[in-house]
Amino acid sequence: MKGFFELLYEEPTKLMILGASCSVVSQPVAETSKHWNLVQMSFSSASDVLSLRNRFPYFFRTNPAESGVNTPRIAIIKEFGWERVAIIHDNSEVFTSATNKFLEDLAKNNITLVAKESFTAGEKPTVQLQSMKDKDARIIIASAQEEGYQQIFCEAYHLGLYGKRYVWIINSYNSVDWWKNVTWLGCTEEEMHKVVDNYIGAVVLGSRTDSNKTVSGLTASGYEDAYIAYTQGVPYSGVEYGSFGYDAVWAVALALHRVVRQLEAENATFKIEDFDYSNANRLRDRFVKTLSELVFEGITGLVLFDLSGNRLSPYKIEQLIDGVEETVGFYLHDRPFGLQWMRESKFVFTGGIVPRDGPSREVVYLGIEPSTFSVFASLALIGMVMTVVFLIFNVSCRNRKVVKLSCPKVNNVIAIGCFMCYTDVILSGLDGNLVSKSAMNSLCLARVWILPISFTLAFGGLFAKTWRVHVIFGNRTAKRTRIFDYHLFMIIGMLVVVDIAIISVWTACDPIQLVQTTLPDLHDVDGDKIIVRILNKCDSPNSPSFLWSGIMFGWKGLLLVYGAFLAWESRKVTMVHLNDSKFIAIAIYNVAIPSIIIAPLVHLLDIDQPSITFTLSASCITFGTTITNCLIFLPKIIALWHVKDEQPEHRLFTTYSSQNQVAPLQTGMSRKPDLTLLREKETEIVELKQQLQQQLTENGDLLEKIRILQQGPQPRSSCT
Repeated sequence: MKGFFELLYEEPTKLMILGASCSVVSQPVAETSKHWNLVQMSFSSASDVLSLRNRFPYFFRTNPAESGVNTPRIAIIKEFGWERVAIIHDNSEVFTSATNKFLEDLAKNNITLVAKESFTAGEKPTVQLQSMKDKDARIIIASAQEEGYQQIFCEAYHLGLYGKRYVWIINSYNSVDWWKNVTWLGCTEEEMHKVVDNYIGAVVLGSRTDSNKTVSGLTASGYEDAYIAYTQGVPYSGVEYGSFGYDAVWAVALALHRVVRQLEAENATFKIEDFDYSNANRLRDRFVKTLSELVFEGITGLVLFDLSGNRLSPYKIEQLIDGVEETVGFYLHDRPFGLQWMRESKFVFTGGIVPRDGPSREVVYLGIEPSTFSVFASLALIGMVMTVVFLIFNVSCRNRKVVKLSCPKVNNVIAIGCFMCYTDVILSGLDGNLVSKSAMNSLCLARVWILPISFTLAFGGLFAKTWRVHVIFGNRTAKRTRIFDYHLFMIIGMLVVVDIAIISVWTACDPIQLVQTTLPDLHDVDGDKIIVRILNKCDSPNSPSFLWSGIMFGWKGLLLVYGAFLAWESRKVTMVHLNDSKFIAIAIYNVAIPSIIIAPLVHLLDIDQPSITFTLSASCITFGTTITNCLIFLPKIIALWHVKDEQPEHRLFTTYSSQNQVAPLQTGMSRKPDLTLLREKETEIVELKQQLQQQLTENGDLLEKIRILQQGPQPRSSCT
């Protein structure tokens, strides 16, 4: 700053400032010189802070900002499809500001930052590198001075951050063999070579690659010859920025020259020599505008400046191969895709395979195995066909004695419930792997209605028929017990109404829908593959787990328990004319016991084993439904097979025996009996009298029932 002020107050008046070299000098000078309306041109100051136009409105540079290397880095990352990167940098201002800009560029290109670490020059970055290793960073971008790189790579060797799984991307402006002779850090040359081998470097291109003449009339090779002759081959410090300094002088000269020509063309009354620090002639504005529009061919390539005064410079892509840094490509801003490769293979990677940016992630949607679904869907279809056959039989043979005595109308309801149960098995096997998400939401809603109601129709029919048998044969009085079909339908209807009420409240409060759950990841042995397991299931997302299903299970459990109780109470009833109370009891047991065992298991395994839970639930539904179907309808089919010549039921009276019980009369014919039929019944009554008189001491209450029989036929229902 002292030197700046000394120059400022020495004659002649300065038009522009050329310099400085380092950013720590250029920043205070540029921030001060603006008050004297001086335009400043640098050739090696790389700090991104100098890009802030509100602080440095008149600053330009022919070298790119430190963040300029971000563009080729992004291009390399995208070239190989990497999406996860980590950053470690020296925490000096130059690298910090460039890294902050790099973070913005990563976000714009949808590249995930795994880790960002910084360290102080002179200190070992052990903790920072360990953090990156813990986060499984594979593509690591490092920014530092030469000594900082030595510390990074030596510690990377000790932590094992090298080999075929890792890629290091650095600034390759270091001196030749910079990674050798670092035993003072605790690493031998062989150890360092293991880490640095095949690193990728990007450095600003200091000299154009073609043989075209530049604005100075020199080619790139001509410039190099002239430079060597001028310096007599002495390797002066900063030689890599010499060409940028040369282009900076030409940029200043061209800008001043154009302003001179503009003033001459305008016949202005002042010249550039009339510039003063108060900008009285507004020459500063002309200088800034001319530099902003300047484009020329320089030794470093095409020279032009962006809105921040930064140079858009080409970059050289390098790689250390077998200990030698080789140029493998270029990044040129005027090319469509930026990258221009020198060879077909591009980079050399350890192991010959492009490293992944992290463990490969395989997303697995947990669902029901297709073979499992096929088996149970086939069984359900067979069951549906069987149910339809049973239903047709029940309707067509409803007037046959065997069928009529078992309440065929209720049997129809049971068959419909069984058909719906089979339908639920198929719907439950359809998951997100087979149908769309919108369809799954509809399926979830359908399941919550179909299964409870189908269970109620099937089991409710069994429950009603068992209740009928229990009431009739549990009646030990002489009073007639009459139960009609509508009584049974009222029971089934009330059970269905309860189901509808529960499901309606459930749907209104927290409708069931498709819920996607991500389960804990699984890793392979090498840690190079992560299996992401996603489970799609039907659930109510805003309610505690199993709240509504628990209410429904509790309600159905009460029905099963009470049904099992009725079946147990009616276990000794034997109906000689193929009434099916015994079969009903067996069916209830076969539904209740598996349901009580399997239902908790299904919910315990529902987390991550959908195939097993589907197998258990489908087996329970299919087994219980099939047993119910067969026990209700097969005995009647078999009985009719053996009694082919039986005519439709016209008998008015049928008796039932149960060890020491006689069932109440069954009546229901609405038409008057003929004389012959009455005589047959009177003969049957006499025979019954003789049988009952022998058991009078054991069943005294049966005498009253004999008197009732003598009163003659009464209208009866098929289920009384």
